[in-house]
Amino acid sequence: MQNLSFRKEPKVAQWEKTVLDAGCSINKLIPLSLLYKKNGELLFALCEADVTDPNGKKLPRYIFIRGHAVIVVPLVKNRDTGEERFLMIRQRRIGNGGDNLEFPAGMLDREVDAARAVAVRELSEETGLGVAAKDLFPLHDGPLYSSPGAADEGIYYFGCIVSLANHEFSSLEGRPTGSVDDGESITVTLRKAEEAERETCSLQVRLGLYLFAAARAKARLP
Repeated sequence: MQNLSFRKEPKVAQWEKTVLDAGCSINKLIPLSLLYKKNGELLFALCEADVTDPNGKKLPRYIFIRGHAVIVVPLVKNRDTGEERFLMIRQRRIGNGGDNLEFPAGMLDREVDAARAVAVRELSEETGLGVAAKDLFPLHDGPLYSSPGAADEGIYYFGCIVSLANHEFSSLEGRPTGSVDDGESITVTLRKAEEAERETCSLQVRLGLYLFAAARAKARLP
């Protein structure tokens, strides 16, 4: 018997809408494993799906639903010295066990239509830097998918440029942040683009740097 209640979760409903909007038909969706957060929200869903494309051809039968996410590429400028650095974080990840250099990011979970607001919150929580929603600019029109062959996650990329006094700029380096309840142990760091490229193993970081540079050149941002 299908578990129908999990399909009311916003991230599942969003996946279904995306697939239907692409002209496909969802004939069946059976949850194989459902993982929930402490607050009762759905975290991940591994499902068996019967989906056909507009020509009636069946798509691969398994889908990993985790929902969309946001990444913020913040450039901070020292208005006293003229220095500028990307504001980044370091944290150890279970996927590779390593100490990863990343941009601030977070999952949308049930806030599927509030990417900008989530980006503002994640930037504040992970770095301590507060910005207004209007200060963020999109680096791409809509989410970018890294593995649509098996997962639904699309990532919204935002950028921002923040000018800080020297003492504010300097205080960012080495700042500890992160939610203990979520198992986060984060250290804030400042990096030049070439340093970030050299030190990161993240495809998302490299893409973020590329998108930021392209947006800055196109919009002639300061």
